[in-house]
Amino acid sequence: MTSSYFRQIIRFISKFLLIVSLTLVCDRGIGTILRYFYFRQESGAGYRTTYAIDSTVADILILGSSRANHSYVPDIFEESLHYSFFNTGREGNFIFYNYAIFKSVTGRYNPKLVIVDISPGELIYSVAEYEKLSLLLPYYKSHPEIGHIVDFKSPFEKVKLISAIYPYNSLILQIGMGNLDLNKKRVSDDKGYVPIFQVMKNEKIDTAKISTCTIDENEIRALKDIISTCQQQKIDLIFVYSPIWSIIQDSFCNTILSELCSVKGIRYFDLSNSPAFINNPDYFADIRHLNDEGARVFSTMLIDKILQNN
Repeated sequence: MTSSYFRQIIRFISKFLLIVSLTLVCDRGIGTILRYFYFRQESGAGYRTTYAIDSTVADILILGSSRANHSYVPDIFEESLHYSFFNTGREGNFIFYNYAIFKSVTGRYNPKLVIVDISPGELIYSVAEYEKLSLLLPYYKSHPEIGHIVDFKSPFEKVKLISAIYPYNSLILQIGMGNLDLNKKRVSDDKGYVPIFQVMKNEKIDTAKISTCTIDENEIRALKDIISTCQQQKIDLIFVYSPIWSIIQDSFCNTILSELCSVKGIRYFDLSNSPAFINNPDYFADIRHLNDEGARVFSTMLIDKILQNN
């Protein structure tokens, strides 16, 4: 081999190392900026997630998806039960997200009451549910109790997280909106509760029947861990199936959920088809969500059931 050949190899290696170095520097720099702006959000879903994970010390904690986010009214709970309140519900996020919030909170303090708003259909295995764990990537390294949940997403998350940008690459729009004062006016919340004031129009009620399905065993284990943690730490725990504008028949998943709660001695209130709501479409914003009027009726009804069964 000639000396010129060696010089070419050295030049190639030098260029390669330079490109790698520049890529790493850019990745760290951009990732640091995104992280800074992510954790300085003052409104929106990302802000509420961070507040729930790191800051809330509320006596009553609501866990769930958007159905939780729009259905539990703070002042009704606080005035009736004389406990502080925070609603952690987040649009489009279900058992794994709730589990992560729960583990973070109970690692810091013990709430007096945890209410898990859950639709039994959430127990069905769904690839999309695992993909949504990307919302928790910003907390991966700083919160070990969340890291092992995010690992459900794929066995390669630890490798991907070598990149400082990766945790935020699907959150750019959220980060931008969360740092705007305009966002506070666009979507205001009251201790995590986001009211909806529109009324559902011209919706025909449907019938939903789930006779069989594939149950996600990871989600079952998550629910069991929530139950055992609450029992060990003497936290009152209630599962609630909140009202929905659909007639539910013979739900296979509902049977599994109710049996799990029965075996573990946990209260489960199935109010999905309560006549007070099925007969009053004006209480709904759409077929899955209560509006503010419906949320107030529901909150009052649920508190009555809690007190009657306490």
